[in-house]
Order: sequence, then structure tokens, then C-alpha cells
Amino acid sequence: MWFIRQILLFFLALPGGWLALENVSAAAALPFEISDRMDGQPLGLHFEKLEDKDWRFTFDDVRRIEAEAGLQPSHEKAPNFGQNPAHQWIKFTLHNPTDHAIVTLLENKFTLVDEFTLYYQDTNQQWKTKRAGDQVSFAERDIQTRQTVFRFVLSPGIHHFYAHSMTEGAHQVPLHIWTHDEFFSHNAAEYGFIGILIGFHVVICLYNLFLFFSLKDRTYLFYVAYVTFNLFYQYSALGLLQQTMSQLAIAETASNGWLIVCVDLVSSTALLFSFHFLNIKERLPRFIKVYYTIGILDLANILITMFISVRLGTLICLATASLTTSSLILSGFLISRKGYLPAIFYLAGWGCYLFGVTGTVTNLLGLLPTNDFTRWGQFTGGALEIAILSLALGARINEKRRQTLDMITSLNEDLEDKVKERTSEIQSLLLHIPQGILSIGPNGLIDANYSAQLPKILGIELIAGESFRQVVLEHSTLSDDEKDQAWQTIMASLGESRLSFELNVDKLPHQLHYAVSDVKKVVNLTWNFDLNSKDEIKHILVTLLDVSSEVAAQQEIARQNQEFEIIRQLVDSGAKKSIQFFNAGDQLIEENERLIRAPVMDRDSIKILFVNTHTLKGAARTLQFRELANALHQVESYYSAIIKENQALDQARALREFLAARSVYQRYYKANRDILGRTDDVKKVSVDRDFLHQNVKFLRHLSDVDVLPFELRDVIHTWRHELTQLIFMSMPMILDDIMQQSEKIAKDLGREPPRVQLDADDILVSYSQELALKNAFIHMLRNALDHGIETPRARLDKGKPAQGTIQVKAWEQNGTIHLEFKDDGKGLPLGRIRDLTKVDAQTKPDVLASRIFEAGFSTAETVSQMSGRGIGLGAVRQFVEAEKGTVTIKLGRLIQAEGEFYEFSLHLTLPANASATGPLATSIAS
Repeated sequence: MWFIRQILLFFLALPGGWLALENVSAAAALPFEISDRMDGQPLGLHFEKLEDKDWRFTFDDVRRIEAEAGLQPSHEKAPNFGQNPAHQWIKFTLHNPTDHAIVTLLENKFTLVDEFTLYYQDTNQQWKTKRAGDQVSFAERDIQTRQTVFRFVLSPGIHHFYAHSMTEGAHQVPLHIWTHDEFFSHNAAEYGFIGILIGFHVVICLYNLFLFFSLKDRTYLFYVAYVTFNLFYQYSALGLLQQTMSQLAIAETASNGWLIVCVDLVSSTALLFSFHFLNIKERLPRFIKVYYTIGILDLANILITMFISVRLGTLICLATASLTTSSLILSGFLISRKGYLPAIFYLAGWGCYLFGVTGTVTNLLGLLPTNDFTRWGQFTGGALEIAILSLALGARINEKRRQTLDMITSLNEDLEDKVKERTSEIQSLLLHIPQGILSIGPNGLIDANYSAQLPKILGIELIAGESFRQVVLEHSTLSDDEKDQAWQTIMASLGESRLSFELNVDKLPHQLHYAVSDVKKVVNLTWNFDLNSKDEIKHILVTLLDVSSEVAAQQEIARQNQEFEIIRQLVDSGAKKSIQFFNAGDQLIEENERLIRAPVMDRDSIKILFVNTHTLKGAARTLQFRELANALHQVESYYSAIIKENQALDQARALREFLAARSVYQRYYKANRDILGRTDDVKKVSVDRDFLHQNVKFLRHLSDVDVLPFELRDVIHTWRHELTQLIFMSMPMILDDIMQQSEKIAKDLGREPPRVQLDADDILVSYSQELALKNAFIHMLRNALDHGIETPRARLDKGKPAQGTIQVKAWEQNGTIHLEFKDDGKGLPLGRIRDLTKVDAQTKPDVLASRIFEAGFSTAETVSQMSGRGIGLGAVRQFVEAEKGTVTIKLGRLIQAEGEFYEFSLHLTLPANASATGPLATSIAS
């Protein structure tokens, strides 16, 4: 019914039709009432519209027509005029029923509009205008974003707006209304989705470029070109091109023509890729002319668009794009019927793209309404298509590899029989075999009879009569000693019995890396010999096989195995711990990059880099992220050498080592996000924790109001309970989770797991406090297990139980959270601290003990990968003080006079969360 209505409206709007729409009187549309929450509602049903077919109406004309005959009401949430060149005039009214001004954003989601002018009244009731569009300077936009967005501060009352929309191609006016915060939250999500699409295209391009340089197959290069131009097209269609051009000071109004040129380039490169991928020349020769014809039309339309008419180019582009898609799908279907597996993947990929692009094109033609499917269909369909085409390329590699391996296996079997045949048969074989075969005669010279494939493998034409050493060995990456051993074995075997060869055959290379000019190959060598009538070696026979592609494939498999190991580690660590690790790690990585890229780095910067790297390494080692922990340890060791050994700072080296470690970190991060899919649930809405915190405070105050009905108080208590559970964690649960890691840390240190005594009140802490506690306790556990608690034998010698004990207490008092950490180890060596710090002998023990919190200070006599670098307790103070807390050390009794070993405990304080305390919090904790 909608489609029939659109056709009727189209004919009614034709010149000379039954009814001129601009002269039809209709009731005015209702005003839209704005509020503090609008969620981007469409304004289409509140529009009154007027079509200007001849492009002749001015703003005053529109107001006069409205006063005399009225405007037509809109019946679409997002008015869609299809491929209509007429200018469109829109009127709508916004009503602010509140008693305060509201910041309002009007967003035109249609990024292909040439010019969109908005008329409004200022505070003096004077009509003003704002303009935007892809043919208007980007600097004129109220908000610098890819869409057309206008910002207004609307005072209480009625506000009238008129809009004038003009464009050469598809024409839509999907105007949506937002509050300031709603728009930027939604816009950030859209940019995130676009970033994923762009990143996906870039990864596909880089991967296939690697395959192109590895396999020297132009099909991959054409596929990279197709994906690249497809990315450029999406970049332009999403409105990002004009934004980029404005930043690069390039002509901002070229986006219309560039969009059509991109579509034609996508079409041309798709034809090139498909022509080679499907091998049209052999499998479907009758389609060759079809491909050439469409390609010529694409190139001609590029010239038409650039130098004649963008609108004409648009119409031709729609036709050629349809022809291209139809031809590619048809050819894929016909070839897939022959049982060619890559063609089946190819057909599935283009099917996804056709499904998505059909929704978008029919929307641009005005046949379907504007919605998420029609707006994003071509982009998501294109992404699926690219992913499936990558599978098709993989299937093609396997198909070729299977054919090659079958051929090599067959030839090797035939070779054993053919070498026994006559010279004429050998000559025939050498002309056709794809392997390189040669024989080495007296003086190590290559005989005249060698396979026709040998010059192609070696990249050398002059072979006969040349020294094997000069032709093969000297072009390899073998060491001089290996070359000499191989050559001496050859020379010592010729003219001698077979025993001499068999005793020294291990000196001959069976695989070498061969290079001539810029061509590098991996070649497998097979050695044999030919005996004369005296059973002496007459010739040494060598078979050379180019296995470069197979070696490259094995390297790719090895890389994938590394990725699988990373995924296994992430799975073992669990989703929650992995996400928490990357949430904290992103901040540390970002800060380290900022410091290391600074123009000047001082020793204070190195200390911060050291602390951050040590913390991140410790967390990675705790989660058993071995490759990442090793990479971070290497970086940390360099920082340690600068700080402790006064090694000179090489900023270029520091940057290289940081980038290498960051690359490993990103591999873990991407595997966790992209492969394991550990991202926010799309069914959930992301809400700022501070916002929830403020709501909890509000509900707490509201629950104290005595006049509220019992039912309402019960609802308020329930809401506060649920919100509190979202933003606060229970202290016993956090400490129990942390202390469970003591066994793993002890195992890494080669120590016995300690006995843990945990006594924690039911206290609620915030998410940032939870992260700070986890980071701090990791350092305290390492120090206790590595330096504090003695080995079982040493403890038994002192009359202690073999197993060490760690005690942790947590309680709340007077609005402050208190934590006490204590172990029953050998204590704090104040004597060693006094020697290291060289302080006065009269310094009080408490003052002396506090020196352990200084950055770089350590009482450890040796440094391990886990601790001993003087970072632990300094990092504890850093994490706790970042949450406005404190860390102090309290000394107990003297344990051992020699060395002045004292009992001690660490005391941490954090501010209690006021909104998580009170009667309700107590009921939650219980």
C-alpha cells in the first residue's frame, strides 16, 4: 500500500498533473514539544512541505504561499523524495513547554544533501539562516561532524523554522532532534561502528598485500584495489570526505563527483578482480566482452562525471553498477555449477552485498523508507562480502596448493623411472619437468644437459659449463664455512667410490635461501649420483625445487598458532579479568606513549614509564599472558638499566622497544575483542558510572523523606539497591578474588603457597577503588612472597610452621575504609635500610621504615622477573593516593637484633562512598 501511495503522489506531482501540490491547502502540522530527553526522534510527521520544481521560490515566496494556500503536511517520519531534482521547502514548529532554555540539536542524517538552509528567528524576532551540506564550506557547520547538525538554545515558548533542501541526486530530509548529550553519545557510537568498518577494510587490504608480495599473484592486488576504492566510496557516502578535505585545505565541494567516481572505480576493480579470480578467460570466455564493455562504460562515466554533469553521471552510474553486480553474480553462479569451490564462496559474498545494496539503492530511489537497514545495508553487506571473498581467496590458495602438490608428487614418482631411460627420453623429460635438474661433472662444472625449468628457478641463463659454486652456492645465504664444506664434499666425491659421497652427504645443503638481483626464493635440493662402469661417481645429480610459497604458508600457519595460543590464554583468564586488564592497561599504554613521544624525556619520565610497565607486566604475568609479560619485561629491563646503572638514554631505542611491546599488547587486545567477542552487549545501554552514582545519592536522600507513602519508599529502596549493585563491589568478594592469586604468584616465584587469613567487613567500594586495590595488592603479594616469607626450610629452622601466613583485614570507621596487610615472614630489615640510605643513626625507626615507599628503593639483594626492582611499594602508594587514600607502615616488635628485623604491617585507607553507606547499604551487604 505504501508503494502504491508513493506512485500516486509521484504522478500527482508531475507538471500538468491532476493537482499541483503546492496549491493544495491543508491543516498545519502539530508542533513538536521538546524536552530534556528526545532520543533523536524524527520530525517528519511534524513537517509542512512545498516542492519547488523550477527552483524559483524565495523564502518570502514560501511564506506568502503558506499564508495564502497553506503547505502540504508530511506523512513520513523521514521524507524521501527519491531521485528528484526539485528543491524542497519544509516548515516545522518546536514548542518548549518548560520554564528553562534547552540546548537542542537538529541533525540531518542524509549526508549527500548539496545544500540545506535553515531559517530561524533570533531573540529580536529577526529571520536568520544557517547553512550546511556537501557543497557548503565545512567551516559553516555549527558542529564539526560528518552530518549536517544545527545547534540552538531554545527558550520557553514556540519557535518556527523553515528549511530549504537542494541536491542533484537522491533527495531526503531525515531531520532528527536531540539534546546535546544524547547526540554526542549516539554520534560516538556511530563513529565507533564506522571505525570498525574502516579498520576491517584496512586489515583485509594489508593481509592481501602480504599475499600478493608472497605469491606474486595479481589477483590479490586487484582485490586490494577493489577493497580500497570500496572503502573510499563508503568514506565519501558517510560524509567523512568533506570533513577530511576541510582539514587538509582541499576543495570541500568535490565530494559529489568523487562519490560517483568511487562507485565507478569500485565497479571497474570488481570486474578486474573477478576476471582473474574466476579465470573468465578459460572458464567463461563468452563473458569477456561483457566485462570489457562494462569496464569501458565505467571509465567513460568517470569523465562524464568530472567534466560534464554530476547528475548525468549519477544516472549512468546506477545503470553500470546494476550491470556490474548482475554480471558478476551470474558469472559466479555459472562457474560454481562446475564444482569450483572458490566460486561458491564468491557467489555467497556477492549475494550478501546485493542484499545490502538493494535496500540502500531502493531507498535512494524513493522506493523504500529510510531506516537502519536502508541506511547501513550497503556498508554492512559490503563488509560481509569482503570477509567472504577473503575466504574465497583462501580456498583458491588451497586449490592451487593441492594441484601443485599433486603435480610435484606425480613428477617425483615418474622421475625415479625416467632417469633409467635413454638419453633421448631424458632430454624430453628435461624440457617439460617443472623442477630444476642439473648434473655436476669434473672440476665441479655443470653439464650441458639440464632441465628447461632450471634457468627460471635460478634466474640465470648461462649455466652450462659454469661452476656449481658460482651459479648456486655463492648466491645463497649459507655461511662461508658451509659453502666451503659443500664444495669440498662435491670435489672429493667426483671420481671416487660412492662411500666417499655417503660419508659426507650431511655437509651438502638440503634447503637454502637463494637470491639473484631482487628475487629471493627458498629452494629444496635433492642429491644423488651417477656411477660409471668402475662404480666410481661420474656425476653428482642435483634436483632443485622452488618451495617459496610453501614456506610462506608454513610461516603463516606458525603465526596463526601463536594467535591460537594467545586466544587460549585469554580463555583461561576469563572474560571479566581480561576486560579489567585491558581497561587498566589502555590507560598505562596511553600514558607511556605520551611520555615516550615527548620531545624531551627526563629521569622522572623514565621512572613513571618504569612503574607503569612493571605494573602492566605483573598483571600480565598473573593472568599467564606469557608472550606479553616477556615483551614488557624486556622494556622494563631497559628502564631499570637507565635508572639503576645510569645508562645513557637512547630515546629512539626506547621508542622501538615500546612499540614492539605495544604491538604484542594489541595482538592480545584484538584477539580478546574481535575473536572472542568480549565487548559490551548490544542489548545493554552504556551508562556513565558517575551518573549512576548521582542517582544513588538522590535516591538515598529521597528515601529519608518521611511523608512518602510506604509503597513509594519500597520502590525507591528497590531501585537504590539495584543501582548500588551496579556501581559498587563488596570488599570481601574483591579481597577473596585478589588473594586467590597468591597461589599462582607463589608458583611463579618457586615458593610454597601461603595460608591466607581474611577478615573483611561488608564494605562497598567503587569500580576505580576496586582496580586500585587489585593493582596495589598484586605488588604487596609479590613483595611478601619473594622477600618477606622465608623458604619452608628456613622457617622450620626458626621454629615457625613451614607454610607462611598472610593476614588481611578490612573495616570501615568514621567514613574511612581501613585495610591492614601483614605476613609472618622475616620482617623489615631496618639495618639494611639504614645502610642503603646512609641516614643518621639517630633517625627514628618509623621515619626510616617509610623510606621503602620511595621510587626505586629496594631491600632485595637480587632482582627477579617478578620483583626486587624497587617499584612495588612505591607503586602501591601511587595507586592508593590516586584514589585519595593513604599508605603507611606500622612497626611491631623487634624479631632479630642482627640486621634489626622488625615485625611490620601495611595500612591502607580509602574514602568510603557516602552513597553506598547507610541502612540500605547495610541491608544489601547482609
